[in-house]
Amino acid sequence: MERYRRQIQLEEVGTQGQLALSEASVLVVGAGGLGSPILQYLAAAGLGKLGIADADTVSLSNLHRQLLYTTDDVGRPKVEAAQQRLMAINPEVETQTYSEGIHADNATTVFEQYDLIVDATDNFQARYLINDVCVALDKPWIFGALYKNEGQFALFNYQHGPSYRCLYPQPPKAGEVPSCVEIGVLGTVSGIIGMQMAQLAMQFFLWPNELPNTFVFFMNMKDFSMRKMQLRRTFDADQKEKDITTVDTAALPHLRPQELTPNISIDQLPDYQGADFLDVRELDELPEVQQVPIHRIPLNQLSGRFDELDRAQTYIVFCQGGQRARNAVDLMRSQGFEHAYVLEASAAVLKRKIENSK
Repeated sequence: MERYRRQIQLEEVGTQGQLALSEASVLVVGAGGLGSPILQYLAAAGLGKLGIADADTVSLSNLHRQLLYTTDDVGRPKVEAAQQRLMAINPEVETQTYSEGIHADNATTVFEQYDLIVDATDNFQARYLINDVCVALDKPWIFGALYKNEGQFALFNYQHGPSYRCLYPQPPKAGEVPSCVEIGVLGTVSGIIGMQMAQLAMQFFLWPNELPNTFVFFMNMKDFSMRKMQLRRTFDADQKEKDITTVDTAALPHLRPQELTPNISIDQLPDYQGADFLDVRELDELPEVQQVPIHRIPLNQLSGRFDELDRAQTYIVFCQGGQRARNAVDLMRSQGFEHAYVLEASAAVLKRKIENSK
């Protein structure tokens, strides 16, 4: 207990509180700017089990805000580098990694193994998936998001409190809300919001009856202001079965990206012989995929470089997490590229698929 002595000394924690932390399990979806501080603080505090779900690899442009990683980690899978770092911070914590990330096919099975889900992703498709699966399972989850110098966070679906759909009933249209990749973010902002989310996760296990489960908190780090907004439960989750073991994605159409943009899976690639690949990540993002015909045009440059592409050609578009690829395909199809498709896999998964097929 020496490792945790300073927090055990707190009257509100004590040995019983530390025991509660040691028996807790938390899944953090996303090991990036928000996930990095969340994972580090929860591991240091002595959480019993931490799940780490992320399909990306470490890029040089991650390092100013994702302090879980070092320059030597560039190119490594995030879950692998994160697990190694967390074990160095606290070897007493059990860690489980999910290198394929969280998607509609595995979310239910994975979520059932944890007491609390923490959303540290950066795209709306993942966020609505997390919300709807947690509602179906009656599982509480913590939300966090960044925009320039601002951030927001909340605890959702706890003790019949509001869900994310009570705040934002429907996802925005593709490209309507820019991501951090497109508009940028200060590393300190992601660190501050991530630590607020970690604090909320700690309080979930330490003081479960004193949680702000009906509020969304908004912070502006430029003027150091903070406000909160109270929500009421409006999304009728009670219609969902509480004893389900899988989520019927046909009943949750917003979880099916192919209904919004034309997608292909990694296993369908042999059916698209002759297609070119279009990588819309930033130029310094790893891993590099060089084994196939490929164009590399960052999303924020795409609209000005359509003349480099052939509208009659088939393009398979990919990125790290999927959101940029979906935005790119929506933009391309609006400009006459009728054979543009989103690859339902990250750059790292694509690279492994190509290498294993040789």
